[in-house]
Amino acid sequence: MPAVGSKHSSRPATAGLPVRSLGAAALASLVVVVYSYVQHRRTSDKAKRSMALSAALSSASMRSLRGASGGGAYAAGQWTEGDERERKFDQDAPYFPASPATKDAVPGSAKPGGGKLDRAFLQQLRALTRIIVPSLASKEVAIIAMHAAFLVLRTWLSVVVADLDGKIVKHLVRGQGRRFLAGLLSWFAIAIPATYTNSMIRFLESKLALAFRTRLTQYVHDLYLNDNLSYYKLLALDARIANPDQFITADIARFCNKLASFLSNLAKPTLDTIVFNIQLIRGVGLQGTLGMFAVYMATASLLRAWTPAFGKMAAAHAELEGDFRTNHSRLITNAEEIAFYRGEPREEEQLHASLARLLRHARAVARRKISHVVLEDMIIKYTWSAFGYLACALPFFLRPAHAATDSGYRTQRFVTNKRILVNLSDAGGRMMYSIKEVMELTGYTTRVYSLISTLHALRRDEFEPPNTSAAACSPPDLSLRNIQGVVYEDIDGIRFTAVPIVAPSSDPSAAGELLVNPLTWEVRRGQHWMIAGPNGVGKTSVLRVLSGLWPAFSGVVERPEPSEIFYIPQRPYLSLGSLRDQVTYPHTYDQVLAAGRTDDELMEILQAVHLSYLPAREGGFDARKEWKDVLSGGEKQRINLARLFYHLPRFAVLDECTSAVSADVEGLMYEHAKLLGITLITISHRPALYKYHTLLLRLG
Repeated sequence: MPAVGSKHSSRPATAGLPVRSLGAAALASLVVVVYSYVQHRRTSDKAKRSMALSAALSSASMRSLRGASGGGAYAAGQWTEGDERERKFDQDAPYFPASPATKDAVPGSAKPGGGKLDRAFLQQLRALTRIIVPSLASKEVAIIAMHAAFLVLRTWLSVVVADLDGKIVKHLVRGQGRRFLAGLLSWFAIAIPATYTNSMIRFLESKLALAFRTRLTQYVHDLYLNDNLSYYKLLALDARIANPDQFITADIARFCNKLASFLSNLAKPTLDTIVFNIQLIRGVGLQGTLGMFAVYMATASLLRAWTPAFGKMAAAHAELEGDFRTNHSRLITNAEEIAFYRGEPREEEQLHASLARLLRHARAVARRKISHVVLEDMIIKYTWSAFGYLACALPFFLRPAHAATDSGYRTQRFVTNKRILVNLSDAGGRMMYSIKEVMELTGYTTRVYSLISTLHALRRDEFEPPNTSAAACSPPDLSLRNIQGVVYEDIDGIRFTAVPIVAPSSDPSAAGELLVNPLTWEVRRGQHWMIAGPNGVGKTSVLRVLSGLWPAFSGVVERPEPSEIFYIPQRPYLSLGSLRDQVTYPHTYDQVLAAGRTDDELMEILQAVHLSYLPAREGGFDARKEWKDVLSGGEKQRINLARLFYHLPRFAVLDECTSAVSADVEGLMYEHAKLLGITLITISHRPALYKYHTLLLRLG
């Protein structure tokens, strides 16, 4: 058999880089440190400017007060930002088709299609990459470049350390004390750039995950909270996404963390494998390296075949976590009602049931991992190490020693090659571990992709992905697949022309419930309408169609532009913020200042709704409290009327919004609204309100 390895000489070549490369490594690390600091400062400044611009544009997108100073600037800012956002969505829409595969990808579906490392996953990842890395000039590319530079530097330092390790042991075997101490000093010298490199790799990985999450979450928020009311349609009219809060808050974060670690978990071991194999060829020869590679490939194939479907497991676990979280959210939201009914045992039973499903799945996953981890450790830690020792030892067994001094050289060669093989085995192990990480990434990718594709479909008013079976049969006239009505926002009034009032079905292929026959109705400026009728006849449903919450299945709906009409729902809503924010909602404090409004004006508005005592009682307009718990039912409703007087629209739709207010105060507020020139449309069954209106629309 031919000898494996290099020919013996009096001055043997070392398998690796010389110790003098330490200076070059330190210099390179210093350059990378300086470059990373400069890039960090640049990206930080860009991020601050971007956040400031985003806040300004968000403020500008709110409805400005009619006739207020600066209103035109706000309108122009809203148009510019909205136009750019819609253009971006139009460009991305082809990458997020609402196909049957998207629906099947939702965890919990009985059909396959999620959590697989296949072509569909690569297409989904490509589509999401368009969002998180919008261009080559983005800060994410700079972070990835710095991350890659530190990964290359870390591999280089590993080769230098392997060579230095062999030389230290060689000096020890030969009894060369001074050289041994010099080697130790070199070891401590290289520890400085090595430890800094490891820290920067972890720091840049977390920074990249935050950058990904920032872009992706902002993109989802823009699709979720917009004038198209996608958030309402997703919750009330579409059944494809359950628990969207779980998708937005948890799944996006997990997806970004997994994707950011992908570079370290796969690219770094791949680079290490290439570099260490080159070094290994120099140390043990091509035949030994090819033998090790064959062993790696055979055992990796065995381990891959034994690996469970971690992607589906991760997706199913995320869904069960969302169900458990939703049950707790329901308990918090409805705590008072549950307490009145003494429903604690029933709620506890439901919470225990959801927790049991979650724990049952977690235990099943843990049991599936036992055999996988055993085989994984046996192959990576022991089988690969044993073959590595054999590959390192063969060159010395096949070639006899020529001199007594050869023992030091043999020791150096063996230790260096062993260190390289350990690093190579570690790289191979991390590549195998990364396969498991990638499988989990597929599950989170499928969930995030399904959320965004569904939001894109709702933006186009597509309530269910088309499929061949659905296309073969014509949909019912009143189904969400057959919306033929049109809506215009171009008149100084409200007009319904042959518009049926239909409660949409949760199944897009099924017909909704017809509440009111095709309605033809017109409201002109100064005509105060009262919409009356028994409960369940569809009074509030008219408001939902008018505001766009429900679609117009046929006919024509004409209404003013959004800033000229104000809706006050039956259930009062109080936002987080100060007392001032409750009156000016949805305007922010910056918009209030930009419009030139003052607290004195707000006090006059509170006097009009008989709440002038609130600032003194609660600690001023800047007081911040949980207002839904602080204010009484009547005070909440009068706060909502105060918003109407603050915004001063041309038209106002009031849906049973004064039921908790005394009759005398109710009358004064109605008269004040009419005095301000607001055309009122009241939905109520209370005859006492008839006298404040001029026309009556009776349903039923």
